[in-house]
Amino acid sequence: MGLRNRSGVYEQHGDGDRAQLLPPHKSNARVKGTWRQFAWLAASLFILVAVALYWSRSRHVATESYYVVHNAVVHTVDLDRPPAEAFVVRNGHFVAVGDKKILFEAHPLAEKLDLDGKTVVPGLIDSHGHLIEQGLAFLQADVGGSQNLAEVRGSLVRYLDARPDIEKEHGWVIGKGWDQSKWAETNYGFPNATDLDRHPRLSKVPICLYRNDYHAYWLNTRALDIVASHIPPPDQKMEGGEVVRDASGRLMGIFLDRAMEMIDLALPQPTETMLKDALHAVTSRMLQHGLTGLHDAGVSAWQMGILRKAVDEGRMPIRNYAMVRCQDPEKYCGDTFTKGDYGGRLTVGSVKLFLDGAVGSWGAALIDPYSDDVSKSGFVRIPTERINDLITEWAQNGFQVNIHSIGDLANKLALDGFETCFRRLGLNGTAAYNRRMRIEHAQIIVFKGLRAICKHVFKSQQATSDMAYVEKRLGHQRIRGAYAWRSLKNAGVQHLALGSDFPIEGVNPLLGIHAAVTRLDESGASPHGPGGWYPSERLTPEEALRGFTLDAAWAAFQEHELGSITAGKKADFAVFDRNFLAEPQDILKANCVATVVDGVVAYGHL
Repeated sequence: MGLRNRSGVYEQHGDGDRAQLLPPHKSNARVKGTWRQFAWLAASLFILVAVALYWSRSRHVATESYYVVHNAVVHTVDLDRPPAEAFVVRNGHFVAVGDKKILFEAHPLAEKLDLDGKTVVPGLIDSHGHLIEQGLAFLQADVGGSQNLAEVRGSLVRYLDARPDIEKEHGWVIGKGWDQSKWAETNYGFPNATDLDRHPRLSKVPICLYRNDYHAYWLNTRALDIVASHIPPPDQKMEGGEVVRDASGRLMGIFLDRAMEMIDLALPQPTETMLKDALHAVTSRMLQHGLTGLHDAGVSAWQMGILRKAVDEGRMPIRNYAMVRCQDPEKYCGDTFTKGDYGGRLTVGSVKLFLDGAVGSWGAALIDPYSDDVSKSGFVRIPTERINDLITEWAQNGFQVNIHSIGDLANKLALDGFETCFRRLGLNGTAAYNRRMRIEHAQIIVFKGLRAICKHVFKSQQATSDMAYVEKRLGHQRIRGAYAWRSLKNAGVQHLALGSDFPIEGVNPLLGIHAAVTRLDESGASPHGPGGWYPSERLTPEEALRGFTLDAAWAAFQEHELGSITAGKKADFAVFDRNFLAEPQDILKANCVATVVDGVVAYGHL
């Protein structure tokens, strides 16, 4: 027997004859004899009743969700219990975990699901991603991986070939993924609007491309003409961002961090159909990789409306812990959002603030200038005199405060802001720690700041995708405090939640687990060779799994409901075709074969 996805229907595997249960209708058949007619009707009635009972039983099983999973490698991530032989699910919760024989005897009426040696882990939770942005990215142009400008243009032309309406209706091309650090022809610096204009078709449509870190826009000349009225003059100073110009003062088409906000005013908004398609695409992809939850890092008011509607209409198959985001990042806007839990699929009660940009676009705020461009030190996106007050205002109103901080200066400002907030609110020790204020990213840390992080702050980390150029940006000294997983653990960080930051990285959480465990990229390479990039900072496979399960749940105040296979918790779990914790080289070979949310299969089958 097997539990099938979504409907929860138990079916006999290999039963290809069920469609032949009812006899074919013969319009001209004569039935000879009353007994034959009665027998035929009786047999038909029996079969119809049997089929009805079968489907009734199937729906009943899906509703009751009562089964025992056994013959599997079960990584519970329960600190009080080692790997288990089996577990019981009933009415959407784990009700027992332990020895197979004992559970079989205690639950004789439960369906027995033999997983044939597969591996089970708690439902994976990405502690930092962007749901709607990733969904839209699936629908937009993708120039990621382009090794030169010609490849960028080629990708965009192919995108137009597949969507002729864009040119006919004078629409925009929105895309993402460019990375100038790969392009020798730009001297590894920013490209120009004219680099897109060189193909005649690309010069006639407005184009806006996100950098792969989503902290920069690249526009062509047609797009610059449209947004011209929103762009300030060259002599007007901009805080927290930059409109990039060449030596003669001419616009290059590059807009960094807060300068992107003026471009947003001119970009077309996605339609309701696009948003529905985007949500379906991203949540389906998440389930395919064993993800049952996400911490949605920066949800605007209009996006929250989309998410609330999706929950109301039953179109949110994963759990979304949403961090709200204000249109004006310097102001408190908590009264725009209603805190609470919505059907177990959407939780609102935290905020994301942005302190700086990203390393790849020289926007991460550093104490000292960048090693490869001493004219740059990054951006602080919120005025420093406003940071402490803003953190305190959100905390006073009951919001968990999560701060995007990548550079060492941004991390220092965030830590100082947390300490100031705790002091103003009269919080110390456990009371302060239990606020679970988060630093999102914390990619570059001065080592003397590690103890301060442990004292009060939950740490969030993402994958090491920019290791190819980050050492050049930071230099040999600062790099020692970058992506320092093991140093953070050794300093006493108890909860190290991991995330992908998709769409910057891929949705598959095994990519993040692999990076944390091996310090290698997806291809098995690193700047330091196959042994890994600063391999002393590796996590163990168990620590990495916990980062995508129990630690992620803790970061969202959900550790009593999610994050481990423990009796009483919600029955979210994922099944993989191999034990990817056993050997690091097997992590990326593993495939998710089933994902279960609230005890019901949402992807694949058991």
